[in-house]
Amino acid sequence: MQQLKNSSKSMYTARRNERRCAGAVLKAAVVIGVLAATALAACDLPVGEVRENPEDRGALRVSIQQAGSETAGGLGALAASSGVDMEPAAYRISGSGPSDASFETWSNGGTKDIGDLRTGEWLVAVSAFNADEHEIGYGSETVEISGAELATVSIVVRALSGTGSLSLSVIWDGEELAEPSIAAQLIAPAGESRELEFEITAPGAAEFSGSEIDSGYYTLILQLLDGGEIVAGAADTVRIVKDGHTEGAFSFEDLNHPTGEVDISVISDLDDPLEVEINAEHTTIARGESMTADAWVENAGDAEIEYNWYLNGAPAGTNASVSVGADLSPGSYRLDIVVRTADGRRSGSATHSFTVE
Repeated sequence: MQQLKNSSKSMYTARRNERRCAGAVLKAAVVIGVLAATALAACDLPVGEVRENPEDRGALRVSIQQAGSETAGGLGALAASSGVDMEPAAYRISGSGPSDASFETWSNGGTKDIGDLRTGEWLVAVSAFNADEHEIGYGSETVEISGAELATVSIVVRALSGTGSLSLSVIWDGEELAEPSIAAQLIAPAGESRELEFEITAPGAAEFSGSEIDSGYYTLILQLLDGGEIVAGAADTVRIVKDGHTEGAFSFEDLNHPTGEVDISVISDLDDPLEVEINAEHTTIARGESMTADAWVENAGDAEIEYNWYLNGAPAGTNASVSVGADLSPGSYRLDIVVRTADGRRSGSATHSFTVE
């Protein structure tokens, strides 16, 4: 009996202990629940904003391209002498997106992958820098990023817009030209031209210097003149770079000396013969037919010319052209033209032979 009582007492004690443990566990669970709820309440996002999940993030691939031959290695002498290294050494890639999200990274060119970006529309910009860390180009594009697939954008980097300066020099043998001058102009791709005013700085030397020239490529047309006559010239490509200074030099050693009005007046003063040609239709005509002959004087200038035609020594007409043959018998004939200036100081002649059958 005593043993049974002891056994019952032990069972009671065990059950009581179990109830106490269960109560303690329940109290702990309640406390943990309250703390968890409090923590969640403290980190709640503002109303209307959704917590991000993997589906709310995306990735972007940026492809960098240059507009044409933007490197100095592919340009002419003047284009490469802009004073600014136009070879990109590095590219800064930056972006601004939804909810003020942003990123910035660097690349050496080609393509660049950028991950963990908010979904939505992004403005992506690329700036090109040379080895001197000087910004030389820029480009930007917008792109839509979603979590479904890799977004891609191709950005063309172009030279920065702005103005630069240009200086040119021209040299020649100063003893060869009596009245030297320079005519030059810059022609833009759209066709607009800008005249360049050169200054003769010394015998055989001229210089130009100008600023506030819009950046871009130009065609330079340059001519060396003597007394208004072109004796030498050149054309080249010029590149103006923002905040850069382009320099060029031209040396003209072989000059084509003018032979214009001065030479003609000398010939006239020497009373050289007039150079005459006869332009006739035929060398043989049938009996009863006629042909027309015209006289052409090469070196008369502005002088007034008198014409006298002769057919086998007989006068045949006094105009620049004549018609012969209609009343001629079969045989051989010689048609002559004698021309002279009205003042009688110069003269010339020509002959055309033909037959009538």
